[in-house]
Amino acid sequence: MADPSQAFTATLQNAIQLQVSGDLDQAIGLYHNLLDEHPDHPDLWHLLGVAAMQKGDNRLAVRLISMALSIKNDVADYHNNLGIALREQGQEEAAERSFRSAIRLNPEHSRALSNLASACRNAGDIVSGLDYARRAAAIAGSDPETLNNLGNAEKDVGLVDDSLASYQKAIDLDPDFALAHWNLSLALLSAGRYEDGFREMNWRWRWPKFPGRRSSFDQPEWTGNNLNGRTILVYPEQGLGDMLFMLRFVSALKATGGRVILELPETLIPIAEESHLADEIQRPAETSSNFDVHAPLMDVPRLCQLRGPDLFRATPYIRVPVNHYVTWQKKLSQYDGLKIGLNWSGNSNNPVEKRRRLPVDQLMTLAENNKVIWFSLQKGQTPAPPLPVDFPIIDTGPASLEDTAGMINALDLVITSDTAVAHLAGALGKPVWVLLHHDPDWRWYHGKTTPWYPSARLFRQTSPGDWAGVISAARASLSQRVRGMTDQ
Repeated sequence: MADPSQAFTATLQNAIQLQVSGDLDQAIGLYHNLLDEHPDHPDLWHLLGVAAMQKGDNRLAVRLISMALSIKNDVADYHNNLGIALREQGQEEAAERSFRSAIRLNPEHSRALSNLASACRNAGDIVSGLDYARRAAAIAGSDPETLNNLGNAEKDVGLVDDSLASYQKAIDLDPDFALAHWNLSLALLSAGRYEDGFREMNWRWRWPKFPGRRSSFDQPEWTGNNLNGRTILVYPEQGLGDMLFMLRFVSALKATGGRVILELPETLIPIAEESHLADEIQRPAETSSNFDVHAPLMDVPRLCQLRGPDLFRATPYIRVPVNHYVTWQKKLSQYDGLKIGLNWSGNSNNPVEKRRRLPVDQLMTLAENNKVIWFSLQKGQTPAPPLPVDFPIIDTGPASLEDTAGMINALDLVITSDTAVAHLAGALGKPVWVLLHHDPDWRWYHGKTTPWYPSARLFRQTSPGDWAGVISAARASLSQRVRGMTDQ
């Protein structure tokens, strides 16, 4: 007669092998069969939870792994995987507690340490994030995911050269690790190695969670060869700020001897048409088949082999429809003083927003100068934290992008966090002060100015989370500007 324990072990091993090979439904069926006979076996509940995660059902995964923990609460792997499922559902604080529970049970649990590093980074505690990432890498220095996470933590605190080395080590261990290639591209761009950065950026399409879209057409993708009179369709990806930034490169396509069709979302159409950026502007729903090749807008620098000065197109490279500018010029002419537009918060769905939005409770120091008239440039779809009630700002109401651009053109200055407003003002060639967190986007990375937007002045944190120093510097510069205006 067969030993029941041996039969259980053999079936369990078979199920695990099926799960590892990707045959999830077969594995799940075997786990359920085993649970019918062993309903209190915690490993079975845990493995079912992991399988649910692999199938993308994180809500079910939380329930199943929680069942395993209700039976046996002292297994670090259970807590770590529960944290992953919670994180995938956006329950960041609960996920962090689970990772910490795993580490209490096993201080050498490299995956939990690495996951806790990510949780700290997402919460804005980048110093702790680096510490946990380093601890994880010290234990699992040959694991590509751990090294990739270490690179992220190093880049957060400004150790760009160290992050480049960590990403490269991860890629050396796993050459097809698309996320590490994508992160390497951002670090290279931050280091000013633009040719290498734009080349690595092509790996983004192989990362399944990349937020941008890659359109599918019958026509071939452009490979960078001379267009020789052919028509190319270029289309956007990623966020509004990225689109505004990348519009500068459309002119390089015209130089290759082709006809350019530019596909843009509705919000950008009026500005693009006024700026004569392409031979034809289309909305996504209107995209025709009358083109020969296509390319994503973000790939244009690589495909056109732009280097050095060719990357930095003079501003303004976009224009405001005249009626919007004239309207705002008339509206603002009734106010005496320095007219400044203020934007303090961006897209709350962006994970970086926790670190880059301006602390509203510290902005009152900017309002102390009575020679300044403040106008709100907060136009996003997501609600922004309200300014203190005593902040003397004029609410300009909802507005289209071209209307916002008209107001920016009529203002004396824009002060903003790293949002689309910064890119809009920079592309218009208008004076803009960008108040930056410690590890900003690669376009703002070094110094007090940026070659991408010559009209921009950058105020950056000297240590992670130190907004007081940034706002104090902006306040001093603002006072100096007001004095210069009154001395004239």
